[in-house]
Amino acid sequence: MNTLSVAVKNLRKNASFYALYLLSAALVVTVFFAFASFSVNDVMLDKISSDGRVESMCSTISLFLMAFVVFYMSYSNRFFLKRRTKELGIYLLLGYRKTTILSLLTAENIIIGCFAFAVGLGSGAIAHKGIVWGITRLLKLSADTSQIPLFNIHAIIKTAGFFLLVMFALCLSNGRFLFKSSLMEMIRFEKKAEKGMKFHCIPAVLGLVMTLSGYILALDILRGSQSLWISAGFYSVGMLTAMLIVIGTIFFISSFLPYVMKKSKNNKWSFYTETKIITTPNFIYRIRSNARTLVMLTLLSAAALSVSSIMALTIYYPIAAVSRVAPSEIEFRVEDQTQIDAARQIVHNYAVDDNEVTFSQTDIYKVTSSAPELPVEYSIGTAMGDAKNKEILREAGFECISYSDFISLLQAQGRTDIPDGINSMECILVKYQPDGDGNSEAGSIYPLNIDGGEVPLTVREVTLNNPVSFANSIGTLIVSDEIYGRLKLTDSPATRILSINGKAVEDNEALYADISDMLGNSPYLQGYSHRVNKLFSLNSSTFLLIGFLVVLFFIAAGSILYFNNISAVSDTKSDYEILMKMGYSIRSIQKIIRKQVMTFFGIPFILGLVDCIFAVIVYKAGLMQNLLGNAFIQYVPAVIAIAVTALIYVIYYLLTVHTCCTMVCKKML
Repeated sequence: MNTLSVAVKNLRKNASFYALYLLSAALVVTVFFAFASFSVNDVMLDKISSDGRVESMCSTISLFLMAFVVFYMSYSNRFFLKRRTKELGIYLLLGYRKTTILSLLTAENIIIGCFAFAVGLGSGAIAHKGIVWGITRLLKLSADTSQIPLFNIHAIIKTAGFFLLVMFALCLSNGRFLFKSSLMEMIRFEKKAEKGMKFHCIPAVLGLVMTLSGYILALDILRGSQSLWISAGFYSVGMLTAMLIVIGTIFFISSFLPYVMKKSKNNKWSFYTETKIITTPNFIYRIRSNARTLVMLTLLSAAALSVSSIMALTIYYPIAAVSRVAPSEIEFRVEDQTQIDAARQIVHNYAVDDNEVTFSQTDIYKVTSSAPELPVEYSIGTAMGDAKNKEILREAGFECISYSDFISLLQAQGRTDIPDGINSMECILVKYQPDGDGNSEAGSIYPLNIDGGEVPLTVREVTLNNPVSFANSIGTLIVSDEIYGRLKLTDSPATRILSINGKAVEDNEALYADISDMLGNSPYLQGYSHRVNKLFSLNSSTFLLIGFLVVLFFIAAGSILYFNNISAVSDTKSDYEILMKMGYSIRSIQKIIRKQVMTFFGIPFILGLVDCIFAVIVYKAGLMQNLLGNAFIQYVPAVIAIAVTALIYVIYYLLTVHTCCTMVCKKML
């Protein structure tokens, strides 16, 4: 037998069957080669990594990538081997040796691997160029991208070497399967399912209880300081929560779902319909025979949804929080008048039109209070902004500014949520972050010590709209112009702040650097655009590397779902032929197929989505500083990430349904 020619004929005859395998393998090579090219791109690494952090992350992610490629290729190879066992058994009946059959399988894998490798190298090189272009534009790097080759020889060697090892491992796996299986086992293997899992009432209830317990424990983090996450330890409770959800998911899928479906068969009015009488027993059988695969897909979907949602939230939230950390485009503490004149001159050198620039000078007066209970903002903070002397606590007190200066700063910063005016005995308290227990200081009375007397001010409202950066003021209290006028006549400690805003100074790193040099790198210098650019610079490589893993999760989950459903429908072709003879129309059979495929796409996605929602809640409440409150708008990036994931699942679902319907109905027409 000419092994190579037979392999080519087999692939050509089943081209549509192997198309997704080839595409998925090419996608894996694309991601791996793009990552390998990035990890050896000295031009980009020199620009974005000064301490070796990115190189270390690349090494860690490489291990995940390699493990994924081995897992995915092994699963795919095993799937197609299962589909071919009856054919291979016939070869044995015809007298072919197992070594000859192994060489046939190896030749097919090599042909598919070569095509996938060639396609993956081309698309991976383009993807790498796109990544370089995106990082360069995003971080405004001055890198000479012409020095970066389209095909990096070191990346090609690394990808080719690893891919050859994977092919060799697949050859050994196929050989082990062939020489371990008898002729009868190979012929009957196509009908052999995974070992069935028995289901009873106790494990069914246990799965539901453990899953719900994990979710309740996750929600406990919303209780703030009273939560078990704080009293017992975040990571210990986190491990317990994850363990409950994972074990609960296993019992829920393998026992609870089939138990519920089995009980639903007792309802004759809903069970005896032309589709449900077919889909329900099929669902129970597939759950029992493919429970392990479904559990793996659920956890894989939960990981893909959670990682993508958390990454989207992690990208968005710090940037959105910059509006509070550094609300003005440029702001610094004034030590003497010459600094104001020098700053004006520097801005004049850069600004096209001085009318587009707003200079706001704000005097902040430190005032103490004799109230028995004071907000946390009264005493938190350090003496030197966020750069030096972090162990030196800030002197306790309220830092008062006038209502007029407050409004002027908000308008200069382009804010639209401006509060109503206050009377002489009222004030507005600027919170550092919302209270975790939901308490509010609105209505509280704080007697201010002014010129030897006490002036009781009532907090009319609490706001998160701080007009000055936290480096220059934390315990900010907005007082009426009348009270502020009295403060100006006292010897209360005063701090002068200069805030610069306007289109002409936005996103100007050179201007910011000149002012920083003029101030001697003062820790009190803050800037909105500068901080946003710094966040992108520090985190872009991290998000990029995590993005590689997210793509791999999508490829794995979607492809395994595709292969699993194709296998199930292929095994039951004869059942559909019987349904056709019983009078079922092509449309009815297609409806049955759509419902069966929808079930196995829906269960991993829905359960994974629920896991994702609780994971995002825990991450947001436990690992992210709450500077913006709990408005729904903050979760929009996570919602977008989930929507993108859902769209990818829908595409895989439609492709799977189309393939299954074509495979079943084409033979009947």
